[in-house]
Amino acid sequence: MESTSAPVIQNPINPLDLPPIVNVGKSLVCTGDTMKFNIGLIKLLPKKMVDFESLKLNDFDIEELFINQGWKRYFDMLNGPIYSNMVKEFWMKAQVFDEVSARMEEESLVRENPSLKDKTRKEMGLEEFNGTVIKSVLVGLEITISRAHF
Repeated sequence: MESTSAPVIQNPINPLDLPPIVNVGKSLVCTGDTMKFNIGLIKLLPKKMVDFESLKLNDFDIEELFINQGWKRYFDMLNGPIYSNMVKEFWMKAQVFDEVSARMEEESLVRENPSLKDKTRKEMGLEEFNGTVIKSVLVGLEITISRAHF
């Protein structure tokens, strides 16, 4: 008798084990805008990212293919509500945190406290640098989006 074993998913909400976007439980952060711009002038063009109905009307009935591959939830999120002001606030405060930014952060700490020289980021009390990310602050929460999230 053959037995088939399906892969065990440790966390069904995060099956890919992506890093958290927000670390809940940390202190709230108050920050200014990275971009000095009148937020009222920023225009978002919210559209349905994938319109299966329009595709179907044009003889491209492909929705079932994506449902069979388990992508239904993803497309529901893409086609879900857009919180325009939240998106604008996110990008007004966003910055790219790359290798240069990480090094500058370390150098700044060493200038303030020379005893930190030659210490690791962890020993300095900093988060490990695992590649370029987009960082922003929204309603006091630090948000970090990495390439893995895309």
